[in-house]
Amino acid sequence: MKQDDVNYINEILQKSESSTLEFKARFDKDNIAKVICSFLNRDGGHLVIGKEENQTLVGVKDAEKLAVEIQSYLVSEIIPEPAISVDVQSVNNKKLLILSVWQGTNQPYIYKGGVYYRVGSSTVKADSKQLAALIHKDSNNNQRWETKSAIEVDVEDIDLNEVHKCIIEANTTARENNIPDNPLQFLSKYGLYQNGDFTNACVILFGKHPAKFFPQVRIRISAFNTDKTGNTLLYDRIFDDNLFHSIRQITDFFDLAYGVSSSFNQSNWKRTDKLSYPKLAIREALLNAFIHRDYSSFSSSIAVNIYPNKLQISSYGNLPKGISVKSLVEDHLSIPVNPTIAHIFFLRNWIEKIGIGTVKMIANCKELGFKIPTWTVKDNTVTVTFPDLVVPFNYSEGITEGITEGIEVLLNDIKNEGINEGISKGITDIVKESYKDIITLIIKEKSIRASDIADKLERSYKTIERHISTLKEIGAIEFEGSKKTGGYVISEKLKKIISKK
Repeated sequence: MKQDDVNYINEILQKSESSTLEFKARFDKDNIAKVICSFLNRDGGHLVIGKEENQTLVGVKDAEKLAVEIQSYLVSEIIPEPAISVDVQSVNNKKLLILSVWQGTNQPYIYKGGVYYRVGSSTVKADSKQLAALIHKDSNNNQRWETKSAIEVDVEDIDLNEVHKCIIEANTTARENNIPDNPLQFLSKYGLYQNGDFTNACVILFGKHPAKFFPQVRIRISAFNTDKTGNTLLYDRIFDDNLFHSIRQITDFFDLAYGVSSSFNQSNWKRTDKLSYPKLAIREALLNAFIHRDYSSFSSSIAVNIYPNKLQISSYGNLPKGISVKSLVEDHLSIPVNPTIAHIFFLRNWIEKIGIGTVKMIANCKELGFKIPTWTVKDNTVTVTFPDLVVPFNYSEGITEGITEGIEVLLNDIKNEGINEGISKGITDIVKESYKDIITLIIKEKSIRASDIADKLERSYKTIERHISTLKEIGAIEFEGSKKTGGYVISEKLKKIISKK
């Protein structure tokens, strides 16, 4: 099973049908569309296909093919276009389809001229009273912080390359149709560029320097040597880039700080790598913090605190409406505090499945043998705690700055000592960046071969081999172990330089 293929379905199958959950034994596009439409017009929900009402699992044939088919059908037939996730899960060798939607932000939703509504555990066609309530519903979309125009933000302040990446990923996932190729048209379609103005959400999603306009976008990671925040800091860093850049940088930080553990089986000499932390669960917790955070307050923040025996992620704001701490550990659905931001994450497949984030976090921790996370709400701050998660802080501290400085120190040492004076010729900033990428990967993997470095960095083997040769000459890395099973590790000399950061 892949790391991202967390089997969360058992949590849902234990539930009874309700206003947000329905089971169907057979695949019927028309019935499916009506149920999904009713979820959109109420509180969102999950539809599981392949299970009888009497709990019998019958499964779905050609589930993967039907998943693609129903995704396309629902997006094209339900108006306005909804965000829908379709997932295939296996239980007792039977495949089930799980369709999920949030509560719609553009109600009423219409399917084949009809407006469907959820009454208890039943799907009904909305009567005149229900339809009037949906049409005249007091929408506060224009009141949300994320939809307001960002004053003094020009196109030069937006990272259009990141928007291009988003368009490519959105087309790859095919979760919606007719995605514009033009960046401004794309931003306009999803409410991020309106009447010549970029919105607040656009700035924190795609801004080049979002903290310039919104200092509350910053995320702080701190590591402490005891379980109290007032003690000596082992590591302290602020991430103030846009949300996409920040989540990548923070994920890289955790990969470097926690790393992987490797083992060899006596009957199989191939190395088996195992994550030393629940990566998917922590990433999901960070995404939840980004999506549900109250950005309207300039004093709001996200804090990631690492203690010797736990990890805590705290975000300013309350739980979504209708959600309690108790319900977080169960199947639940709610509209995100920032649905526009959530929708873009969903389009890029950074949110895989709608409405099961916390359930997926718990399942991921259980599968990997970690204790499950807990949630608390205090002083308008939501905190998720991962207990008994130990980080081996040593030379991983100040990793990015330390690697860059270490390369410069070692290059200067070679030059000053008069050894191989030509070694520095042709070492451009781009080459130095490649050195940093190689060393970062070696630290992350603990030990790795040149061919694997080339594969993981998606660069030619000859280029990687040439850069590795230089890194060996300046004393940054060394080969450890036999030719068959060994790999490159960073040198003790470089470790000492990095650890000073």
